[in-house]
Amino acid sequence: MDKRLQEAIVNDDVDVLHTLLVEDPKLLERQTEEPFPHTPLHVAAATGKTQVAMELATLRPSFARKLNPEGFSPLHLALQHGHFQTARALVTIDPELIRVKGRGRITPLHYVAGREGDEELELLADFLCACKLSIEDITSRCQTVVHIAVKSHNIKAFRVLLGWMKRVYLTEVLDWKDEDGNTVLHIAVSTNQPQVVKLLTEDRPVLFKTRLFLGCMYTDRLVKVNAKNFRGKTALDIFQESGCRGEIRDMLGTARTSIAVSQFLSGKLTLFEKCSRYFGIRDEPTRNMILVVATLIATGTYQAALSPPGGYWQDNSEALANSTSIVRKPHVAGNMILGGSRLYFFTVLNSLAFFTSIGTIWATAIGLLPDTFIVYLAVLILGLTFFVSIIVELPKANGFAGTLIWAFYEILLIAVLLLPILVWFSHKVIHNRMDSTKRRVGNFLGAEPRRH
Repeated sequence: MDKRLQEAIVNDDVDVLHTLLVEDPKLLERQTEEPFPHTPLHVAAATGKTQVAMELATLRPSFARKLNPEGFSPLHLALQHGHFQTARALVTIDPELIRVKGRGRITPLHYVAGREGDEELELLADFLCACKLSIEDITSRCQTVVHIAVKSHNIKAFRVLLGWMKRVYLTEVLDWKDEDGNTVLHIAVSTNQPQVVKLLTEDRPVLFKTRLFLGCMYTDRLVKVNAKNFRGKTALDIFQESGCRGEIRDMLGTARTSIAVSQFLSGKLTLFEKCSRYFGIRDEPTRNMILVVATLIATGTYQAALSPPGGYWQDNSEALANSTSIVRKPHVAGNMILGGSRLYFFTVLNSLAFFTSIGTIWATAIGLLPDTFIVYLAVLILGLTFFVSIIVELPKANGFAGTLIWAFYEILLIAVLLLPILVWFSHKVIHNRMDSTKRRVGNFLGAEPRRH
């Protein structure tokens, strides 16, 4: 490296750096002739010269991603030498630098997760917030950042990681396996870390922590307690082999036997998968168009139920009888003018149109469970309101017939709306028992992440 360039880096002098570039525009270009160059940015980052490091990263962004002969990027070197201000500055320029794989595919995120200290803890939180997808990166041993934190007995870093994953809906990473098939729970048990085991085996923050479905009791936990490593051992098996005694045994509890992915795929489709296949519309523009039309129909039919053809009587028939000799059908102010068979015909057709639109919304939303639970609840309440309004508006003379109509449609509505939820719960029971390697965000079939 040019001696004057070295002096500019040592003095953290940006002006001298640019003076050298004016004299020799290809000065920086010559620093990358080697396959694994130790660039000026590596030197600046390793010595904590933030101003020059920022300038070099701006002038030659490629420097920030290059590995030196030891297998480290400038960000790796800044962290290793404790120059956290320089590290933050580099991440400010390009958050994706957090995902640069160094020796052993270790990223800067992996590095800070394995180190204890307040500064490292703050950097860990900053890195997670700056680059969400960095949580997916694994080392050459297939270890996630959570594996590294637990193996390093870094309970503070683990708490930060767990809290962040809960908030961004990425707790599935806790079930990922390393090269030996061990999940984070396996490692926590084998290294006797009851605090970590307690955090991992707690229930998810759901409406019903423990559910009973078709005689099958299960608890929706953060991790799959009965997941097996590549030696066929569960976390409980590892605990029993260790000969240790303590609270970990009670935390692990009991769970149903896990199901291998090959076993699941060779079986029949679950009812939820069949419904998603036949009713779920995967094309988003088409789904949106159908939902808009169905919503308009539901709105129109609901309005028609509140404002039927002919409207409502504005007065009582008794008042008219005292002032005229014309005989009219008795009526009460506020009742529907439409009556008889025409009223039933209109009510049935309007209700069928409303029910069909509600069913369309249900069909397009089934493939998006559990995110659409609130939609089902809203549709159920809307349906109840619709039929209650019909009963209230029907004339008293037609009350019994109206009650029969209401009962029939309400039973049908509740059954249809509750069916997908029950079907989804049964599928969830099976899915929770499935034991897969999972080293990418998304489900084991390669679906896209649920939220970003």
